Amino acid sequence: MAFKPKQKEFTSSKGNKYVFQTIPNSKYLEIMDETTTAEGKPLLSKLYAAALEHIVVQPSGLTVDDFESFKELQEVCEAALTFQQSE
Repeated sequence: MAFKPKQKEFTSSKGNKYVFQTIPNSKYLEIMDETTTAEGKPLLSKLYAAALEHIVVQPSGLTVDDFESFKELQEVCEAALTFQQSE
């Protein structure tokens, strides 16, 4: 079967709207390989940046520094990663 991206709208607890889009499994595995230590611990600075770049499609071009609070950054990135894993 060919990969067909799926999208989901997400509203943060602060009321900001985002759109997530799935990426191919091969790209997700590559991201996980690049953002995890040898001990299996995530490197959040890399993982969150990758989630914003590849999974969060609207607004486009977001970086970790575009968020006013770490809490919202964490909420959005964790929701994006959960969406990718659940689809």
